[in-house]
Amino acid sequence: MASGLPRLGGATLDRLPAGVRRPDWMRGATRIRTVHIGAGAFHRGHQADYAEDLLQGGWDAALVGINLKPPALRDLLGPQDGFYTRTLREGDGAETRLMGAIRGVVDAEANPGGALDWLSTPEVTTVTITVTEKGYCHVPATGALDMGHPDIQADLRGDLDRPRSLPGFLVAALRARRDEGGGPINLVSCDNLPGNGRILAGVVREMADATAPDLLPWIEDNLACPSTVVDRIVPALTPEDRDWLDRRLGLRDEAAVLAEPFRQWVIEDSFRAERPQWEAVGAQIVSDLSPQEALKMRVLNAAQTLLSLLGALAGHDFSHQAVRNPVLLGYVHGTILREVLPHLPDAVGGSSKDYLDQSLRRIGNTAIRHRCHQIATDTSRKIRQRLLDPLRARRAGGQPGPGLEAGVAAWVAYLAAGLPAHRDRWEPDDPVWARLAGSRNVDDLAQALLSSEDIFGSDLSRDEALRGRITARARGLLDGEFARVLGGG
Repeated sequence: MASGLPRLGGATLDRLPAGVRRPDWMRGATRIRTVHIGAGAFHRGHQADYAEDLLQGGWDAALVGINLKPPALRDLLGPQDGFYTRTLREGDGAETRLMGAIRGVVDAEANPGGALDWLSTPEVTTVTITVTEKGYCHVPATGALDMGHPDIQADLRGDLDRPRSLPGFLVAALRARRDEGGGPINLVSCDNLPGNGRILAGVVREMADATAPDLLPWIEDNLACPSTVVDRIVPALTPEDRDWLDRRLGLRDEAAVLAEPFRQWVIEDSFRAERPQWEAVGAQIVSDLSPQEALKMRVLNAAQTLLSLLGALAGHDFSHQAVRNPVLLGYVHGTILREVLPHLPDAVGGSSKDYLDQSLRRIGNTAIRHRCHQIATDTSRKIRQRLLDPLRARRAGGQPGPGLEAGVAAWVAYLAAGLPAHRDRWEPDDPVWARLAGSRNVDDLAQALLSSEDIFGSDLSRDEALRGRITARARGLLDGEFARVLGGG
């Protein structure tokens, strides 16, 4: 082991420092009634934190984690008996908690039958999901299932015994659940998609229609897909974070997560089956979450995207550095204040300015090292809800959106920085990169990207004047002219 420390696990728990908060519930007495798909860092720092609170309060159900794709949970959590630590950091303060809510793990690639079995088990009535935006295999502009997606194509050619996509896996699991007499089930998306429950329900129904149409009546009668808003900054660990945790714990925790203290979980009240009482530990169960969704995606998430793209272009490693750049901060604050907040739902009320200020303070938390490139990952799956829909709102009111257009230009410039013509600064991690990597220069890339209807829709993708303005701004950003390009925002 690289650190030379013994690994965290059931046999080494007594070596943890006294300051680590430990469960006082009987882990062996719990049942499995909830499954989580995509047990990455965000889940371990967010939904599992709520599960831990419920167990502390007397709830008797733990979790099983399933990963559809790497990393392998059997290597990450298996050797640790499902234990890991969650540390909240802000400024000089830190609070560490030993987490035990995950009782079992399954890697679907290695054991597809075992993964499907959990979702067909009658006692499992709720499945939460965090697979990132691209995991839904949908068309960003419409939310429809992307029938040309390689994983969807593989599932359509097969018989779903070894599904590769989330929609394929869920259809196979629901089919098995029906065939074995299982009852209703809640599938709860916890990914940053507008109307994530509706998108999830849509891709599942479209996949079922293509592969098992006889399942559709059962789905209509038994499946609930409530939408949610989830919020907590949980960045990938840096080497410095790992060294700090090693010193703090005296053990090596390969599944450790660092997060900010703030957390939020808003869930639409549209369930079909028994569920954990998340509201007892701070979640909000509401009839309409559209105001919270718009506020979070168009303010906090938009600020994160803008600062990550521009921060990387300006040479910053972390978002907390980008938010301290006065040119970038002034642009982001001014753009959201002038071009986004006036178009939020009326139900948001007068809290939006305070929320913007709070969001920028959270991004500026120096104890959380959130890499600009990590936030910029998969922007093609995020830009609609974060920048394009706010831009459409401006255009619908006959108002210009120079700041939002500059934000789209930042994405164009960020992608173009990966071209040889612009110094090969990095290779963007985005599904759209495969069709852009052969572009000659930023103008060539901008033409291909901005005319993509699957991302920009028919309205924006056919606007030649808009395309020209964005391309010109992208050229300026690549040349380092931040003050000139962003001054109009």
